[in-house]
Amino acid sequence: MIPYDYRPGIGRIYRTRKRSILESEHFTVEQKKEFVFNRVKAIAVYAFNNIPFYKELYQNNGINPESLKTFDELDSLPIITKADLQSVPLEFRSFGIKGRLLENTGGSSGHPLELYIEPNSVGHEWAHMHYIWKKLGFKQSDLKVVFGGRADVENVVQYDSARHQFNVDIYSGWQSVADKLLQIFDKYSPKYLHGYPSSIFDFMIWLDNNNHPLLPIMRNHIKGMFLGSELPSPHLRSTTEKILDCKSISWYGHTERSILAYEESAPGIYSPFVTYGFAEMIDDGRLICTSYYNRASPLIRYDTGDRIEGNLNHGLLESFTISDGREGEYVLDKLGNKIFLTGLVFGRHHRLFDIARHIQIYQPRIGAVVVLVTPRDELTPEDASEYFDTSNVQLDFEFRVIAEPIRTKVGKVPLLVKNV
Repeated sequence: MIPYDYRPGIGRIYRTRKRSILESEHFTVEQKKEFVFNRVKAIAVYAFNNIPFYKELYQNNGINPESLKTFDELDSLPIITKADLQSVPLEFRSFGIKGRLLENTGGSSGHPLELYIEPNSVGHEWAHMHYIWKKLGFKQSDLKVVFGGRADVENVVQYDSARHQFNVDIYSGWQSVADKLLQIFDKYSPKYLHGYPSSIFDFMIWLDNNNHPLLPIMRNHIKGMFLGSELPSPHLRSTTEKILDCKSISWYGHTERSILAYEESAPGIYSPFVTYGFAEMIDDGRLICTSYYNRASPLIRYDTGDRIEGNLNHGLLESFTISDGREGEYVLDKLGNKIFLTGLVFGRHHRLFDIARHIQIYQPRIGAVVVLVTPRDELTPEDASEYFDTSNVQLDFEFRVIAEPIRTKVGKVPLLVKNV
């Protein structure tokens, strides 16, 4: 396996970013501000000079990025939204960087956004990800078992030599996955689990409930879990950590690659990398981000659609928690008020968590919700309703028990279900 430091096409950027991350650990607040200012100004000037969308946007707002002098002036740059970008052609907001790659984000929310990324973003991304994983002792030579949403995994579990990992077909059934992994653990020694928290948690709880012989082997070998793409359920996370007797780490990011934040001090509290992009919290709790290095389709003061509670240090966002979930992660009560699911589902003590594999929410109409429960054992809708706290909320509740959770096209298990 070729170390990332020396891989063709990404090694130089990987080494550069790795040095920047280590140097930033010792930055003062003023050094962080200078670092951010120089990079945000540079990408804004570049966009103004090369990309019609930003040229028009800044001129309409009377802004010339060249005139920016201080960190505090960055907020004069207008905020953009996904809707703003969707309203214009992709090429109008992009530049023809050689080798650029087309990405699509937001499909699970029903609001896809196309954008280009630069080829060297791969080294940029991996330098930061490896820094996060190293918090649990990870080395590039360590094998991982990955629970992702790929539909092209062959023979239930397939080795990926480029990433040195075993990819799991999460659609093939946990019995098949467990039996295959039992063979793999007999020959190899994977040390980490990586992927969708919902899939990892569900698989490990299945092993525990079914007393599968793979479980004690994994408990002896697995050193940690890397939880990406979804915000992990606190209850299921704690349960799975106890089953495996290991720690886990989660991070927050987007396909847009404008922010990456990780759990530095405590679960659910995310610290953004100042070396990855510029993260801001504006007055109403909106999370705004800027990608420094993507000249193909720059995102400058981009509204992520997420609401956060942040810890600010002299104007810099040091850490945050997701307060109201991703945009769309709410239902409307009988009065038309938003009921955010992080509070309704995770902010209450529901005994249903003790007997459910998954809990999902579907809203068929305003003022009503359907709680979709994937149980561990036999469960009736009447029992489910007894174990779920429905007090003090203007909603009519219906409970349905389903054999398997509803997944997105890429295999994620969303909390809020759009269609049943």
